Order: sequence, then structure tokens, then C-alpha cells
Amino acid sequence: MDFPKLEIIRRFSESAQDYDEYARIQKETAERLANALNPWQFSIPEGSILEVGAGTGLLTQHISKMYSKRELLITDASDKMLELNKKKLSEYTHLQYQNLDVETAEWEEEKYSLITSNFMLHWLRHPAETVAKMLPSLKPGGLLLMSFPGDDTFPQWRKNCLDLGLPYTGNPLPDLEEIVIKLSMGPVKVDYYEDQTNLEYPSVYDFYRELKKSASGTSLTGKKLGIKQLRLLDSYWREKNNGKVNVHYHTAFIAVKRDL
Repeated sequence: MDFPKLEIIRRFSESAQDYDEYARIQKETAERLANALNPWQFSIPEGSILEVGAGTGLLTQHISKMYSKRELLITDASDKMLELNKKKLSEYTHLQYQNLDVETAEWEEEKYSLITSNFMLHWLRHPAETVAKMLPSLKPGGLLLMSFPGDDTFPQWRKNCLDLGLPYTGNPLPDLEEIVIKLSMGPVKVDYYEDQTNLEYPSVYDFYRELKKSASGTSLTGKKLGIKQLRLLDSYWREKNNGKVNVHYHTAFIAVKRDL
């Protein structure tokens, strides 16, 4: 199956109006990423700030307050997402908006003091390579700070499908170790942190609905379950977890500081 970039963008555009209501894990992680930025807030060099994959502004709303006296370039591949972001944060006059495909972008050297992104890397064809191309665009002493779901996400989902002999329909997710190794090759210092975020749902159908409404249900593999298979998975999953569907996200945070 070819990488469905246009389909991903289309699904995010269609989900834009409902996104904030259903993007629970994205919202929680955006707040945590903003908190992680606090210690770096006054140590990055002077200059503009770039947010990639900004969506409807879950992270933008935090960094726009933290850096109210700097120019912030807010980007996404979905015009619809950017429209909502701009509407929500219209009071901030230091924000500039631009449609940007990070995989095909030309990265000007030493342009940004900070490049940041929340829960975007897993929608790229080659996450590690794409982020590595951004690093020369950091000013000396500049910071790249990102969060994403790592490849140990959804262990229960995978295990339950294996137990039942069903295909696992979740998407492949970025390998944190691969990204760290790739980014460590330049004149930078790389730090990372990973943990587990737990969510519960009344049923598999509620879990799938949240994925769909937050545009996270776009398949990168083309795999899907039939109605009977879904019923079997839902029954088995809830039976093993006291009537609930438990979902674990492997949440990864990575900070890359460019040498002076």
C-alpha cells in the first residue's frame, strides 16, 4: 500500500470541527510538552519560533503565551486545521500561519530558535529522516522539542488481536531509539523521556470512534476488521478488563539542543 499522505490530510481537514473534543491524548500531551518547555523558555537564543503540525492549536495556545514577544510561524499541511487555529487564537498578533509539508520543505540554515511539534511525527513516511533535516534550521543553541506516540503504544490491542487470531489494524508508530540515533549524528545534544498514558473506554466502538473523530483512524496499512471480528474483539477485550477497554499510549518526548 502506498503511503496515503493526501488521505491523511483530507481526514484531518474533515475532522477539524470536532477535533478538540475528541483529541484527548493529543490535548494532554500538548500540555505536558508545554510544561517540558518551561525550563528552556529563557535559554534559547533570540529569533523566531516554528511549530509544525500545529493542527487546531492545542500546543499553539501554550507557546503563544510563553513567547508573546517573538514571531511564531504556525504551520500544518491542512488549511482547515490552520483556519481553526487562527480563529481560536485571533487575539495574538505575533502569530503567522503557513501551509507546510515538512517532508518536502526546504530548510533554511540557522533560522529558528525553537522548532516544536505535538503528536505529528507518526503521520510522516520517514519520521527520523524528516526531523533530522530540520536540525540545520536551528540557530546555534536552538532547541527542537517534540512529542509523539512510540512503537510500544497499544500493547493490549495487539495482544488481544493475537489471542483471537485477528489482524492488528493499528498503524506502525515511530521507533524512539531509531529517532534518537538519527538525530545524535549532528552537532547536538539529544535528551528524551518516555512513559505510559492510560485511557479507558466503555467499548471498542467508543475507542474507534475517538480515533476516527480525531483523524487518528486513518489506516497506513489498509487493514480493517469486519463487523463480526469487531464484536469478538470488543467482547474479549472487555471481558479481560472488568467491562472496559483499556488503552495504553507509549508517549515519547525528545529534546535536541544544537551546539553553540
